[in-house]
Amino acid sequence: MDNKDEFTNGTDNEENSSERSNVETGKLTDTQSSQEETNEEMDIDSEVKATGDTQVINPVDEQVEMERVSENLAPRRNGPEGYTYQGGSSYAPYEKKKETGRKKGFSGFSLIAVALLFSLLGTVLGAYGTLNVLPGTALFNESKLGQLITANNGMKTVKISTPQLAKDGLTIPEIVSMVQPAVVTVTVNLGTAPSLSNPQGGYTQSIGTGFILNDDGLIATNYHVVEGGEEITVTLYTGEEVSAKVVNFDADNDLAILSLTQDVTIPGKVTLGDSDTLMVGESVIAIGNPLSQEFAGTVTSGIVSATDRTVVVDNAEYKYIQTDAAINGGNSGGPLINARGEVIGINSAKISDSTVEGIGFAIPINVLTSKIDVLSKAQLLVGIAGRDINEATAAQTQSPIGILVVEISKDSPASLATMEVGDVITEFDGKKVTTVRELNEIKNTKNAGDVVMVKVYRNGAYKDLQITLIVKP
Repeated sequence: MDNKDEFTNGTDNEENSSERSNVETGKLTDTQSSQEETNEEMDIDSEVKATGDTQVINPVDEQVEMERVSENLAPRRNGPEGYTYQGGSSYAPYEKKKETGRKKGFSGFSLIAVALLFSLLGTVLGAYGTLNVLPGTALFNESKLGQLITANNGMKTVKISTPQLAKDGLTIPEIVSMVQPAVVTVTVNLGTAPSLSNPQGGYTQSIGTGFILNDDGLIATNYHVVEGGEEITVTLYTGEEVSAKVVNFDADNDLAILSLTQDVTIPGKVTLGDSDTLMVGESVIAIGNPLSQEFAGTVTSGIVSATDRTVVVDNAEYKYIQTDAAINGGNSGGPLINARGEVIGINSAKISDSTVEGIGFAIPINVLTSKIDVLSKAQLLVGIAGRDINEATAAQTQSPIGILVVEISKDSPASLATMEVGDVITEFDGKKVTTVRELNEIKNTKNAGDVVMVKVYRNGAYKDLQITLIVKP
């Protein structure tokens, strides 16, 4: 066997001899070296060379080595003078590597992990003992902490509950379904004066909105909707038409309460809110009958633009809620509703100008609720028409400040008490009055059948009259 074939199997040829590993002074040589370099290496392979800490030993007899491989068929080395089996069918000389001198044992990380484990275990056991073992000992009970806990034994610890957040508000469809059944259409027939084309006079019709307050069928609306009305008809949400009448009104605040004159099933009633808590920017919706009955139940939405807007309408001053929800003719008397479905205003007016949009006004609902007890009662009758006499007028006419009687109804309480046109009322029920409004406020606190004393100024002298109040027909 040639010295350079170096224990290859019979299938190795000259081409794949370049894939073998050779050993030269303990290092792999280039496997693509020339044949001459291989021969040169094999020539010196029988010599003993030492490089660094690695020593290459001459191989033992070839036949002995082959027998050893046949017996073991496994990687092994035969002492310092053997070959090591490297797989396939080739062997390489065994290299004796230098001992590093590092001994097996626990690493630094292992020691740290063990220390941390014992530390954690000690903490857990200490906490357990503090919470479960120590409090039961006499030593703990005599300590300041133990005495403090004992002193507070009467205190009860409870869990802190998180309050539920209030619902932000209802959706517009939810509000509509809640409130719309209580909204009504108010139709009023107004008499017209005779004219050349109509000597007997006639009627005109106006339309407004209202909303049902209670199970008795009382309806709130604007006074200007029913003012001067000779016949009032209410159309319910169900489409049923029912006759109605004015129970009472407050002209100064543009409020009126109606009652149904027929027994009907009430389709719904509203919930009144608190307009004093209203904030600018809150969402609101308006329900009403703009323009005509064909648009009954129209819903518009917007926000509160202002909560205390002073507006002059027909020479009278009002405090209004301002909103950009669309309010048109026919919406008067309808509800302005907040996000909780509560009525917080009564739609009453708008700025009518081709250059202005989105400025509507509503009477704060608290104005109505403050007068609801009085307005829900039947209106009492005195039977006069009066005019205020202010200080300037009194100076010109040389009469006292008060209410000038300009008209007396036939068979009315005033007529029966011998009141005369031209009298000036200065006191009503023992209280000084200077305006018709003040007289009505006192009258609204009374009941039908009550007798009140009225002081009048007539022909330079004062006269006391007794008037028995009755329900207005």
